[in-house]
Amino acid sequence: MGTEKCPFCGQEIDSAAIRCFFCGAELSEESVHKRLQQLHEQDIRHARGIRKPVAAGIIVVIILFYIVFFYDTSGKKHMSVIDNPPQSSTVELKAKVTFPGDRFVISNINSFDWSNVRLEIMPESTEDWFGLKVPIISAGQVYTAAAAEFSKEDGTRFKPDKMKPKKFRILCEIPNKVNGSYQVDIK
Repeated sequence: MGTEKCPFCGQEIDSAAIRCFFCGAELSEESVHKRLQQLHEQDIRHARGIRKPVAAGIIVVIILFYIVFFYDTSGKKHMSVIDNPPQSSTVELKAKVTFPGDRFVISNINSFDWSNVRLEIMPESTEDWFGLKVPIISAGQVYTAAAAEFSKEDGTRFKPDKMKPKKFRILCEIPNKVNGSYQVDIK
C-alpha cells in the first residue's frame, strides 16, 4: 500500500485510510471532493484579493507620474522659446554667424543640438524682427538660410536687395528644456 497527503491537514497518510490519523477528518470521496472544492475557491478568492492591490498600485503610480511630469503648480502656461523672448534663465549659445550678402551661414559650435530653433534678423531701417523657424540644428552642423526666407508674422518678407541686416539672433531649446540664445551685430 502507498501513501498520500491528507487533503485537510497535508500529512502523509495511508492511501487506504478512511479517516486521517493526524486531524481525524473523514476521507470519503464526497468529503474529499468538498475539501478540494473549498481549497480551489480559496485560491480564487486569494488571487482576486491580490489583483485589487496591484491594480490600485498601478493607478497610484500613473497619478504620481502625471503629477511629477505634467502638473505645473505655478499656473503659468508653458511656452516654447520661439513664442517667448529670451529670459534671465537663458543659456548663451556658442555659434558663428556670417552674412556674405544674400544668405546667413549659422554654425552650431555647441556639443548639443538646438531644437525648435527660431532665427531672427533685424534690419537697420526698423526695429522689427524677421524670423525663420527651423526644427533642429545639430551639434557641429552648419545651416544656411537665404535672407529672403525670413518674414514677419504678417507675412512681410525680408528684402536683402532693399534692406541691410543690423542684428541677428538665435532662440532655441537645448537639452533639459532650457532656453538658449545668441545675438550678434551684423557688420
